[in-house]
Amino acid sequence: MGCYNTGLGSYQKWFIGNDIRAILLDNEDIINQVDTNIFPIIAPENTTGDFIVYSRTKYSKNAVKMGVYQDECEVAVVGISDNYDDAISLASKIDNALSGMHNLNGVKLQITLADSTETFEDDKYIETLVFTIK
Repeated sequence: MGCYNTGLGSYQKWFIGNDIRAILLDNEDIINQVDTNIFPIIAPENTTGDFIVYSRTKYSKNAVKMGVYQDECEVAVVGISDNYDDAISLASKIDNALSGMHNLNGVKLQITLADSTETFEDDKYIETLVFTIK
């Protein structure tokens, strides 16, 4: 977990990837599809089967004279599979697990799906979901 800014006490999100991973690992539907194959930024070279990678793509702070009142970031969560139907199923599971309000160790996080894309590369179907986190 991260820490709070001085002033108005907004929760810093430098470690938001760890929070995202914890939410995903706590979801039985996701674990049934990818086991624990959820990696920051890049998957190990010999990863097989379905898996997830995630990375923080944006981080900003909104402030007033009293200090930072809101930290906001975006995280890309990418579901990868050899099969198109499995890839979109994984994307749906990721969306269901992450979208909404989460309370992690007393820290409230509002996670909203902001964008999604799909592509095919290196014989893999790739579903990219971008979440805004406040």
